[in-house]
Amino acid sequence: MAIVGVMGSGKAEWEALSAPLGKWIAGRGFDLLTGAGLGVMLSTARAFSTTPGRKGRSIGIMPSEAHPVRGFAPLAGYPNPFIDLPILTPLPRKQADTPDDALNRNYVNILTSDVVVALPGSRGTLDEIRLATRFAKPLICIGPADAFDGVPPGTRLVSALEDVYAFVLATLDQIEANAPH
Repeated sequence: MAIVGVMGSGKAEWEALSAPLGKWIAGRGFDLLTGAGLGVMLSTARAFSTTPGRKGRSIGIMPSEAHPVRGFAPLAGYPNPFIDLPILTPLPRKQADTPDDALNRNYVNILTSDVVVALPGSRGTLDEIRLATRFAKPLICIGPADAFDGVPPGTRLVSALEDVYAFVLATLDQIEANAPH
């Protein structure tokens, strides 16, 4: 089953984009991967999880902190209640003062996704966009152009969900066609 990673703000939900996207992903039978937090992650997972008849799972890659007994524990507020499969990594959330090449959970988000859809966000989302570009992951960004300042040149940016849907389907068809049978 294909995994569609949806990245975006941990504060703003961008519900006009995230909710229909979550429902569409569920309706197509794909798995959804997010960072398991609030904002876009919550709104997309909520729409995905409440879609009747869905077959896919909502996967959440959680940032963690050291714990004296368990080794690591999810940060407070993780996972949101719409995550079916929470994955705890020993990796932190991307911090503003860490170097661009510092390991963090964004690597897992990007490397696990078959295709990445980025909604507006802040530094963490920009880091995920850069990682998708670095690792040649299929990537499309949706939202106002000014919300994506600083993305790598050539990043595909659209304003209509229909363009996202077409990109995801074409990309997954191409991946399937190139898979060994």
